[in-house]
This record gives sequence, C-alpha cells and structure tokens, in this order.
Amino acid sequence: MQLRWIRFTVAVSLCAASGFGQYPMGTPGYNPPSGGYHSSTGIAIGAGAAAGIGIGYLVLRNHNHNRAKISGCLQASDHAETLLDDQNNTYNLINSESVPLKSGERVELRGKRVRSPGTLAFEVQGMVKDYGQCRQ
Repeated sequence: MQLRWIRFTVAVSLCAASGFGQYPMGTPGYNPPSGGYHSSTGIAIGAGAAAGIGIGYLVLRNHNHNRAKISGCLQASDHAETLLDDQNNTYNLINSESVPLKSGERVELRGKRVRSPGTLAFEVQGMVKDYGQCRQ
C-alpha cells in the first residue's frame, strides 16, 4: 500500500512540475498580467490539487477494500481446509493460488474475504508468516 502512495505522489509531482513549463518566469518575451495575479487564482489551484489528491486516495482505498489479513490455526476437514482465528471464527479457505498450507500450523494469510451464505470464507492470495505449530 505504501508503495502505491509513493507512486501516486511521484506522478502528481511530475504533473505539477510539467505545469511550470507553461509559465516561464524571467524569460524574454514573458509579460505578467498588468494587475498581477489574483488571490483567487492561488485558491483555485490549491483546491484543484486537493481534489486530485482526495480522488486518488479514494480510488486507492476502494481498490484495496476487500483485501485483508487473517491469522489463526490451519485445520483439515473432510472436504476443505479451514482456519480457526483467535475469535473462534472458522473460515473455509479457497486456495486457488496453491499456496502451500500445512494443517496444524499457525499462520497469517493475506487475501480477501468472500461472501458466501451462512459461512465465512477467505480467498488465500499468499502467506505472510508461518508461526509454527499451533498451541492447543
């Protein structure tokens, strides 16, 4: 997430820097407005920049809305692998990425919560950390 914010900040900075080329201060042939710049011009520029940053924040926030991390003990059942978290919630794991999971291990997984009627499900996208054997 932090890397995306860095990329976003660099992109906004480059766009802002390219705007300075349109108004070359101190070059021959440049004539500033006769009345100078109005304070409303600065306010409009600031409001536009704030709106751009706000929209970027909302886009990035909504993009990662369903991503989550859960931790708990892996358990094997007859038909699926499950994870029992610290609040005693049991998640059915959807492991389409074929992340190696070992029953009896305490792990932290990243992925996204999946809505399924009557059960909790979690789509595994990767393992964050394997803490070793579960303590019963």
